[in-house]
Amino acid sequence: MAGLGPTRGSSSAHQEWLIDEALRETFPASDPISPATPRKRRHIVVATDFSATSVAAVERAAQLALMHGAALCLLHAFDEDARRECKNVLDAERKASGPGSAEQQLRQRLADAAAALTRRLPIEVTTRCEAGPAARVIAAYARAHAGSLVVVGSRADPELAGLGSTASKVVRMPAASTLVVRASERRPYKTILSAVDLREGSLRAVSVAVDLFAQAHHHLLYVLDPDLPMTPRASAQAGEQLRAQSAALRRQAGRDLRALAQQLAARAAHRVHAVVADDVPARAILVAAANLDADCVVVGHHGHGPATDRDLGSMAQHVIHSALSDVLVVP
Repeated sequence: MAGLGPTRGSSSAHQEWLIDEALRETFPASDPISPATPRKRRHIVVATDFSATSVAAVERAAQLALMHGAALCLLHAFDEDARRECKNVLDAERKASGPGSAEQQLRQRLADAAAALTRRLPIEVTTRCEAGPAARVIAAYARAHAGSLVVVGSRADPELAGLGSTASKVVRMPAASTLVVRASERRPYKTILSAVDLREGSLRAVSVAVDLFAQAHHHLLYVLDPDLPMTPRASAQAGEQLRAQSAALRRQAGRDLRALAQQLAARAAHRVHAVVADDVPARAILVAAANLDADCVVVGHHGHGPATDRDLGSMAQHVIHSALSDVLVVP
């Protein structure tokens, strides 16, 4: 029957099927199954409010557009919050160029930014300036362009930790794969860390990461929480059984993760590394990212409900807000 994957008889085959499905659904241009099918043009949309962090986001988006032959859209939401963030820029422009509406000046600023990019890089760049809350405008664009990649800056002030209000709303219930840019470093990513729990969401996330950043060194991290679910009255025998089950789970996770790494290596430029760790998941991911000096951390989004932080998942939410690197969130 169409749409059904392999049976449970082969977890490796099932993982490979999920990876292929993830690549087709998230970035149709990377479909490895039907090369004769006309390929859809990739779209990358980057939100800009002309802050320092959004400038870094634009540079990263332009780099990815060049790498993948994608169409790039510079998007600005003409909202009151954005007006306040751009006030100093607009005031300076009014003095220099005379009368003109704020919206006209923003459109001209977007056009100038697009022109500057096309002078430097052989990419197609369009601009959109729309009224409305930024997160809503970004989501509407992503839904209208299936398979888009959304790129946003972490917040207007790069010196502050965490995410700004727009980035927080965008990743809470992302309409498409979303790259949150913190670092101003412009070189291509060298090291990618993907949090993997071998469920469909994380398999889709790591598949997208390998497709987007095929030239990077990829590391898969599976974290097992070491806290055993024991009651104070648990017998020594019960504790031993739980420890044995935990050890067996760890061995199985290691085998499955290595098999996944081998499958992904066929699409990557370098060997894909796989590690199973015993720790609190969010802490293990952040520590591993710091030890690897990762350029980007990848997490899957498992939420299917109202737009709340709970839908994002506590682990992913903590990583997104605390990571010092860029973060890719894949729905």
